Amino acid sequence: MTVSLSEQMGAMALVDELRHRDMELQDHLDLPRRRAEVAERIRAYYQNNGIHYEDAQVEEGVRAFFSRRLMFEAPTLNFAQRLLARLAMAHRKLMIWTACGVMACALGLGITHLVDTTLNTRAGQSADRLTRIIEQLNDDIAVQRQRLEQVKARLEQQPQPVVAALVAKIDPLLPSTNLSFTLDRPDPITRENRAQLQTRIQMEQLKLSTPRKQLESARKRLNRVDHVYASLDLQRHLLDRLKAMPLPAAERLDMTNWAESVGKDIARLRLKKADATLAALKDYLDFATEPLTIELIDRPGIKSGVERCYEESGCSEDSLRGKSWYLIVEPLDSTGKPAFAPVTSVEDGTTRWANRFGVRVSYEEYLRVRQDKLDDGHISQRLIGEKPANSLTLRFNQRTSPTPDMILEW
Repeated sequence: MTVSLSEQMGAMALVDELRHRDMELQDHLDLPRRRAEVAERIRAYYQNNGIHYEDAQVEEGVRAFFSRRLMFEAPTLNFAQRLLARLAMAHRKLMIWTACGVMACALGLGITHLVDTTLNTRAGQSADRLTRIIEQLNDDIAVQRQRLEQVKARLEQQPQPVVAALVAKIDPLLPSTNLSFTLDRPDPITRENRAQLQTRIQMEQLKLSTPRKQLESARKRLNRVDHVYASLDLQRHLLDRLKAMPLPAAERLDMTNWAESVGKDIARLRLKKADATLAALKDYLDFATEPLTIELIDRPGIKSGVERCYEESGCSEDSLRGKSWYLIVEPLDSTGKPAFAPVTSVEDGTTRWANRFGVRVSYEEYLRVRQDKLDDGHISQRLIGEKPANSLTLRFNQRTSPTPDMILEW
């Protein structure tokens, strides 16, 4: 292997440098010589400055010099140097706190972004909801406008002052055209334009409050018009049915006057009262149509008769003074099923539909029925009256008076 001259020269220079460093190191490690040199420099200082000294003082200076020879004395640092040094010594904690700060900032930014996204989505949903409300309002306006036109057409064919008055109030409430709507929704919705969009939505919602109230008012009045026509139709139907029914003249007149009086309530828009009257009229016509028989009740657990005492001081068992007697009866239809009949109580004057009621009889008839039931536990003769078809009047036989008193409770 051949080594070039340049490499040989480089190696020799490196060896000389290492030898020189070793010599300097040995020189510093030669402690007796170094102590002597330090002692000599101290003596020279004292002599040059004219200071009296002793060998002990020189020796003390040498010991002091070599006592601090291998000690590190930190230099005096300014504020910036001290801060950098502390940061360098606490770099691990600093890194941890820095990481925590970075994570907190990232989390805050993430939450802020999530909140902004949620608010932007809600603003978009509010805009979509407002658009749907406008569409529904326009559809509803079209429906109510069509109803109004139908009412006007019927009003021309069947003039009704009460309907005409309602129509006059409905006309100004319904717009002739659809509601206009310009929201100018931005795309996309951001934090910068969200507040402006929400303000426009609130303004549009405020503008819609009046049309919505007017539409609701128009709908209620149109419903009332429908109600009026329904009541009038039912009244007309019941009057036609009454005319076709062969009732006795007196009963027909009473029912006709009753049916025609409903028109006054309808004209005054007292529709609940009119409907109640029409419902009662219908019940009476249904009652009049069917034939009924009136028989004494003869079933276990149900009284067949009751004794009433109206004497204020009390009734004696041996006295007939202040007493009345009633037999408990029930109306039956043509199939033998219990039916209802309008009964007016003689005790309080109230009238209601009842499927059981008491009919006043004489004391002798009361005892006769009582004895009949005691004989074998049943009443042999139960028939006490009837109501023929096409009639409203209950007719009783000779077992009681033609128009006996009746009671509803016992």
